[in-house]
Amino acid sequence: QNHCHKMHKTRVLLAATLLVCHETNAAVTVPRWFGDGMVFQINSEYGARAFLNGRARPGEKVTVTFNGGKVFPAVADTDGNWEVEFNRAGVGSGPGNVTVSGEDGPSITATNVMGGDVYFCSGQSNMVFPLKFAYNPQEEMATLSKYPNFRFFATGRDTADSPQFDLSPTPAGCDAPPCNTWLTAKEAGANNNNFLANFSAVCFMTVRDIARMHSGDRPVALIQSAWGGTRVEAWMSTESIAKAVPTAGATPPVKPAQNNASVLYNAMVAPWSKFSVRAAFWYQGEANADQKIPGVDQTQYYAAMYQEMIADWRDKKGMGDFAFMTVQLPPSVPSVDDPSKEMETGRMQIRLAEAEASPHTNGLTDISGVAVALDCGGKSAWGWDHPPNKNEISRRLALQTVHAAFAVQGEIPNGRVCPTPAGSCNTSSLWTGPVLAEATIADGAVEVKYAGWSAVGLRLKDVLSTNPDGTTNNCSARPALPSCCSGMPPFELMEAGEWVRVAPSRTSVVGPTVTLRPSAAGVAPTQVRFAWADYVDCILVNSDDLPAGPFVLNLTDATEVKAASVEQPKAAGLIQSPPMGTNTWNFYHCNIDENIIKSLADHFISSGMAKAGYEYINIDDCWQVERLPNGTIVADPARFPSGMSALADYVHSKGLKFGLYTARGSGTCQGRPGSLNHELIDAATYCDWNLDYIKIDKCQGAEDEQTSWTRFHQGLTECYQKTGREIVQSVESCDDPSGCGQFVTTVANLWRTGGDVQNYWGSIMSNIHVNDIMADIAVPGHFNDPDMLQVGNVGLTPTEQVSHFSLWCIVSAPLLAGTDITHIASSTLEILTAPELIEINQDLGVNGRIQGKHVGPATLVEARPAAGPPPPTSELWVKPLSDGKRTAVLLLNLDDDNAADLSFTPAMINATYSSMSVRDAWKQSDLGKFSGSFTAKAVPSHGVVVVTVTNADSNERK
Repeated sequence: QNHCHKMHKTRVLLAATLLVCHETNAAVTVPRWFGDGMVFQINSEYGARAFLNGRARPGEKVTVTFNGGKVFPAVADTDGNWEVEFNRAGVGSGPGNVTVSGEDGPSITATNVMGGDVYFCSGQSNMVFPLKFAYNPQEEMATLSKYPNFRFFATGRDTADSPQFDLSPTPAGCDAPPCNTWLTAKEAGANNNNFLANFSAVCFMTVRDIARMHSGDRPVALIQSAWGGTRVEAWMSTESIAKAVPTAGATPPVKPAQNNASVLYNAMVAPWSKFSVRAAFWYQGEANADQKIPGVDQTQYYAAMYQEMIADWRDKKGMGDFAFMTVQLPPSVPSVDDPSKEMETGRMQIRLAEAEASPHTNGLTDISGVAVALDCGGKSAWGWDHPPNKNEISRRLALQTVHAAFAVQGEIPNGRVCPTPAGSCNTSSLWTGPVLAEATIADGAVEVKYAGWSAVGLRLKDVLSTNPDGTTNNCSARPALPSCCSGMPPFELMEAGEWVRVAPSRTSVVGPTVTLRPSAAGVAPTQVRFAWADYVDCILVNSDDLPAGPFVLNLTDATEVKAASVEQPKAAGLIQSPPMGTNTWNFYHCNIDENIIKSLADHFISSGMAKAGYEYINIDDCWQVERLPNGTIVADPARFPSGMSALADYVHSKGLKFGLYTARGSGTCQGRPGSLNHELIDAATYCDWNLDYIKIDKCQGAEDEQTSWTRFHQGLTECYQKTGREIVQSVESCDDPSGCGQFVTTVANLWRTGGDVQNYWGSIMSNIHVNDIMADIAVPGHFNDPDMLQVGNVGLTPTEQVSHFSLWCIVSAPLLAGTDITHIASSTLEILTAPELIEINQDLGVNGRIQGKHVGPATLVEARPAAGPPPPTSELWVKPLSDGKRTAVLLLNLDDDNAADLSFTPAMINATYSSMSVRDAWKQSDLGKFSGSFTAKAVPSHGVVVVTVTNADSNERK
């Protein structure tokens, strides 16, 4: 047993023993966040794949074991890095142990490990701001007792000049001691809440409110990684800064210590890069507002930097677009200040930049949300720039998170806390304030329209608040100057080059529309803005008292708004060969949005994938959220704010095709709305959206498969008759040749034959063997589907990835890449675009027999045991090709440890000739003429050789 984990009497001892493990023991190491009491993100309710990474001697075999049962192997690469994905670990069922072992030295074990949700809380001092200085700190800290599965990690403050693998054993500072170690809820609340009192108020109360509103007692990790007074550039990698500079309009200024570019990313974010999360919370911007860059548009600069930072954090984790949530800056000044002096604080510009990080049509950031805090100013023990009402700010951030991360629409149960006694208080709350739809000018008036569902009870409201010391911070505290809604209304119009505040007498609020009239007849405003002040006297709220966010917009003439003309995709012939493309599930799971899809389309072109034949870009589960009263399915607005039709247009503009996922039950596998009894209306909707592919899963509440598939087939056939465009129909599942195999070709183009393929060798082989049972059912245009490809993902060795792709090719399976094409490794790209393997896959076969088959072991008869069946150490797969001359042959070594020589004769591949010309499909080279048999030498463990064979005598006669 690893001696580093024998002593766990106190948290101090734990930190010391882990230090020994990480720094002085054997070749295998893990990051400092690997320790007792940690929580891993799980793939439950739109969660994510979990990873563990570490270092070892190059080439060393590493195993990660859960509770002494499930084992996840890895091999350290040439740089000594290793990584495993353990989505199958089942760690959410309760506390367990995780052990990491190498070939040398002692193992490393973490105890009391749980699976749940992980929240990463970052930014500057308002994120650091401790719970003890928020409103009602004792009452707030007492709520921890309701959440015993909370686990805390306070990242120590530190800087570094380059990205670090691990957190520092001796950080420069610690805001909530002890740092760089996990604490359970019991430990966090010990000694009169000594730790919790100093932990981030926003981090704790936001996660607590998410649990109260939605996730209940699910285990959660709260990770604080923040530093007061720091700029956004310090939290960005050097690569992301370089990408942002052209749009930002300036390079980051050189700053001292912790404010210099990238130093906090390197030390406090990079070590967490492989730690999957549910969401990140960001509360920052004050330092950028205070330290303006002369001559630079501050909104443009911060928006470019911040959104590039979000994209980079997401990319580095390699789990898709996890939710990224922002606190929009609250006031930094008291209500008594002269409004004219507030123009220089820079808060308004940063707020607009932060708003850009919310989902909107053609925006750059999705699966996100912004908590508006215009009315949450005040003075705390840390001053006016650190308002104490983190309680309400956290509630709003939690509402946004429940919507963006968990796809809850409309009213959020328990979205508000009722006074005690509660009485008749409604505890539900909408997740957002009024959502801006458009601003137009018509008949001399400006109309600012908000989405109707978000603007029920729309009204202007004076800002009133009280500081912890009992003093007020009301808009009326400025008696000598205009104030509140009557004196400082929040809307302004640009008239003749100057901003003019719209008086209450010229402002009307009716339903979801605010109508603003210019200061004089004949004046034509060109812009409108809302809440352009540091301290905002008057806000616009809905019936849940949630405020609208600030904005500045150019005005559009309502009479000139025209629908854009979109060229529809040209009709194509019916599919004959297996479809090639990508499906988002294996890599992204539910962390998928329209910007990822656009990027995938772009990279299909730039990487050469499209040239190799890949054309379908298919979104799997988690794109849909609800149905309209008429039954029409609705796309998730946090993930696809531009809509599916617009996204299909983008994909088609690249010469590619676009597909979606549904399930024939009442719900999808992730609990989104299914298609049960909505097959025809869904087919019509997909036709209207110009889809090219639909995957129909099974999942929740599924009923008769033939009825559902037939309804879909009817609807998709009607679409083809109307548009001339085929929508490929993929269904799940059919694995019985004498049952569903008798009709599936009449209602589907392809059908799953086995369970979900996982990224480990046993799953690959299980799926391909089940698929082989259905070989005789497949014909051109109708294919058995052993599931998506795992090539390029963590879990399979490079050799196994080649074998996986080869097997899928020889059985003419759909080639749907399940990895991140936008950051594809050259080795992965080389596998996926192997031309002669793809040719075998796309070949229609002989006499309609498109699928290759497993025909036996890849050993000569004389080499087999004299009695009994041969041991399963090799396999031979064969596919005759459509030219009638060539036969594709795959030789597979099943041995788990050793290389092997694998052989076949013409008779073993059902050929009548005795002399063979053999060509290596992977090396794209002729191997020569072989008489009697062919032997592939030293085929590696789990490796393959794929060749095409012709009659050598026939070739010579030519």
